Amino acid sequence: MLHLIVPIIITSLFAAPRTNAPVCLAPASTQFASTNNATASDAVTELFKSYLTGPTISATALTAKLASQAREEARRANCKFVLFVTVKQERSRSGGALGQIAGQAAKEAAWGAAVEASTATKRVASMGAVGAARAATDIAATTKTHDEMELSYRLESETGSVLKEAKSKQKAKSDGEDLLTPLIEHAAEEIAGIVAK
Repeated sequence: MLHLIVPIIITSLFAAPRTNAPVCLAPASTQFASTNNATASDAVTELFKSYLTGPTISATALTAKLASQAREEARRANCKFVLFVTVKQERSRSGGALGQIAGQAAKEAAWGAAVEASTATKRVASMGAVGAARAATDIAATTKTHDEMELSYRLESETGSVLKEAKSKQKAKSDGEDLLTPLIEHAAEEIAGIVAK
């Protein structure tokens, strides 16, 4: 009888696929100079989702904005990890009067586009990685030389203990440079290394 049980146990060990480690993403806190913050938050979340999806990791966006409620929502979704992200963009003060006029014009154009962005926010969430890439491109289009972007994140376990906290910055070398995607890619690599263990 034992000779029948052992092969079944061994077969089930090798046949069982490794399940993805679920990461819940709290809505990102964003402060952007020329981009609607709701749209920017969705872009950050969607970019993280696209990087934190693979054979050993999966990501789910949460809706609760308060940290305590996001933790509860993650618990109910059976997430093993909760990710909190903050992204800030600081506009360069250089450029003189002409630069300030151009910056104001860009800001007014961005606010005009923000009226359309209220529905764009819903589209970003539904378009996944394609929408995230498009939103990141839109954010990059408002970036000016010497602007600085800072991304900080905190990865917590399901019990609320902090597994990793980090912060990184990047400064634009040219107008239209995508600062967001490289920052998220770097952070996602660090997070995936912890989560996939």
